[in-house]
Amino acid sequence: MKFFAALVAALSAVPFASGGAADVNGYTGSEYTFVDFGYCIPELGSNSHYNMAPPLEGQYSVDECAAHCQSFNNIEGHVGFEITLSQCYCRYTDGTGPESATTEEGITYESITGSVGAISAETDGNNPIIKCYRHNAFGGAYMDAYTGSDFTLVGKGYCIPEGSTTHYSHAATLPSPFTMDECAAYCLGFPNTEGLVAMEAEAAGRCLCRYDDGTGPEKATNEDGILDNTDASGPVAGTDGDTTAICWTYNWAFGNTAPPTVGPSNSPSKTPTGSPTKSESPTSPSTSPSKSPTGSPSQGPSTSVVATAGGAAIPEDSLYYPDWSKSNGGCKTGGGQPTYMTLDASTWMLTTLDQCCKRYFGWMLNECKGTSGAASSGLWFPDWEGLVDTCKNDGSEPEYMALNPGSWMHSSKQGCCEVNFGWMLNECLGSSASSTDKWFMVYYDEFKCKKDCVVGTGPSCGGRAESWDELFDTRSACCAEKAAWNPTDCLVD
Repeated sequence: MKFFAALVAALSAVPFASGGAADVNGYTGSEYTFVDFGYCIPELGSNSHYNMAPPLEGQYSVDECAAHCQSFNNIEGHVGFEITLSQCYCRYTDGTGPESATTEEGITYESITGSVGAISAETDGNNPIIKCYRHNAFGGAYMDAYTGSDFTLVGKGYCIPEGSTTHYSHAATLPSPFTMDECAAYCLGFPNTEGLVAMEAEAAGRCLCRYDDGTGPEKATNEDGILDNTDASGPVAGTDGDTTAICWTYNWAFGNTAPPTVGPSNSPSKTPTGSPTKSESPTSPSTSPSKSPTGSPSQGPSTSVVATAGGAAIPEDSLYYPDWSKSNGGCKTGGGQPTYMTLDASTWMLTTLDQCCKRYFGWMLNECKGTSGAASSGLWFPDWEGLVDTCKNDGSEPEYMALNPGSWMHSSKQGCCEVNFGWMLNECLGSSASSTDKWFMVYYDEFKCKKDCVVGTGPSCGGRAESWDELFDTRSACCAEKAAWNPTDCLVD
């Protein structure tokens, strides 16, 4: 142990080339934050090491390791890096890689357990010559992730009320990537927060806004906008101990002191994965000035100027902000925004109507912008609202699908049905389904091999084969493989 302590002290004292203020290890950039010595491990789920991109071999500074990790084509799934005396490891959450945010192309080491989510506030502690750095842009959930004052950390697990293990109801979720400050801003951005009891983040990459039974994100008196409804009610008493989630309780629930006048420090960067219903009477900040001016203005009126997220100074009355008082959502300009928005303009004030609507009303973008929507793109999407589970391409997809086409929109009906209705592929494809005229085993018909075609359209038709059925070019081949003990009976109808 004395050797390890001396080694850590010596490593910390090694000088690194830098062009500005450096951390304890000589890192001068802002993309990463030093966690501790040891291998990086996820905060939630598995304690295994993350997937790894091709390492940088040799003696490099922390700045050089950071630059190497930033050089890959994709860093969306990049959670952080580790640097040793002779190697730099760029780490990725499961399912992503240095070439793509949706595949593991380019991964050279794959975690056995599929490590996902943000790096923990602690390392595995097994190797004092390894430094773990968290990628700040990845966001995600870890114990120290939330920096605001509206929520308080309860611990790992899903939030539960006193005497119950039932999870609370939740509104439309915010998909990753997001920071916990953005998750908080997302929950506080719904028209109603009177029934809000908590926020949670999952290893699976969702931000959940939890509500007391009988309330919802639209109104305090009904459950409009609730996606997953339960009967859990009352203040948060603890968690269920699940290691794949973290719970923060809402400080202003159940009549506690009113929230502060300054809004959340960040806002969500993604649209919800569900489609909340419209609000009929959203709430707006309840506080008002307690005093009148003490004197007359010494000069004529002037135009206030605020700094936006881009850093530019722009006249306040030309910016757009979310208008919570409108029953169907929307953004306003021309001034008149609440004080907390002016005080935190980089969060709440946007330069264009499009930017404001995308940030705060992404699930109902066209309504916010006052447009009827673009013409149909011809792409296919899952129709969750229809009477039949199928895919459509008529341009009526929800806003959250249109804004995230990589996840929801498909170039063919076949592709859409395979991804979203794979267990009932033929029903989804309907009349567009094409038969193969190949042979497959029909187990319910005394182990007969039948042809993949609509019953009644030809001899030996056994209906449409399912996606899991193995197909054969000939009936003999099918019977030899699937009914080898009785091929004679298999070969006749």
